[in-house]
Amino acid sequence: MTQGTDYDIAIIGAGAAGLSVAYFLSEDARVVVLEAESQPAYHSSGRSAAMYIEGYENQVVRHLTQSGKNFFFAPPAEFSDTPLVTQAGGLTVSGPAEAPKLERYLNTWQPHCPELQPISVTQARDIIPILRTTWLSAAAYDPSWHNIDVHALLQGYQRGIRQNGGEVITDFRTDNIERAGKHWHMRCADRQVSAPILINAAGAWANHIAELARIDTLPLTPLRRTAAIVPAPANCRDWPLLHTISENLYFKPESPGLMVCPQDETPSPAMDAYAHEIDIAQALDTFAQVADFDVKTVTHSWAGLRTFTPDRFPVVGFDKQNNGFFWLAGQGGFGIQTSPGLARLAADLVKHESPQDEVNIVQQISVNRF
Repeated sequence: MTQGTDYDIAIIGAGAAGLSVAYFLSEDARVVVLEAESQPAYHSSGRSAAMYIEGYENQVVRHLTQSGKNFFFAPPAEFSDTPLVTQAGGLTVSGPAEAPKLERYLNTWQPHCPELQPISVTQARDIIPILRTTWLSAAAYDPSWHNIDVHALLQGYQRGIRQNGGEVITDFRTDNIERAGKHWHMRCADRQVSAPILINAAGAWANHIAELARIDTLPLTPLRRTAAIVPAPANCRDWPLLHTISENLYFKPESPGLMVCPQDETPSPAMDAYAHEIDIAQALDTFAQVADFDVKTVTHSWAGLRTFTPDRFPVVGFDKQNNGFFWLAGQGGFGIQTSPGLARLAADLVKHESPQDEVNIVQQISVNRF
């Protein structure tokens, strides 16, 4: 790539999206990642209870997840001192009148997830004994679900960026983005960064960055997601993640107890999200319907923003107005698990090297669909 005034490529946003694409691009370009906060992954990426789940969301997300599978299970040498994934398993359960929905779930995902199988109510309670027999009507189990070590993953991306000569600059809250000639110029106080290519990986703030750059915004909606840690039985450490087929609850072991989430998706402005009492109460109410275990206290709670497009596919590619402005946004709740596959594809697109066998995926996630 042609050397820019300061860098070949500037990336705004040091979450999973920005760090992962910087990691791959830094192999043959001078890259800088600009982060408004005092540390990378301060918002959604750093608050994610990420799982590696191939049967998740939709078929585009499945493809992007699977394309990064080798990276997670056999990462590059020296990327991480610890495994990026550990086996967890996933238990999907339905209550009264929800069995048909579980059957549709199995029909959708079994062709792509051969380990996913229906199991009996008794088998489900053998796996998680606190499930209420009066509520539970059907279940399915997939042993291929894995926990992702988000900290190790993001640290590995940062280490690789720096080893390749790239930079990650924090406390860079740009208030001005200008296009002059063939370069973008970003200013923060008295500091300026310039590059011919600007990648917008700002998550919930992606449209704000577009407005600063005088680029038309896209239909991106930040949605708040809440989580809380509650006390749990001592033997819960080996439980899989459980989620309801109605998508109103999931819980999983998380020190020092269980992480409980109401799977809320409340529209929100881009902000430092926090847990609302009503969402925590909803989570605990649904948990009480599903599980026979009395929760008296909440140890800790938090919230993050997951940004979606209307079709729940990410939006990736050069903007139609300016071929130096590249979108990498809308990763919803799958940004961590798709980060290796999506970032490698995005890096190819930045370099105009899109692989032929992914043309269909490229079209489905293209900016041009809007």
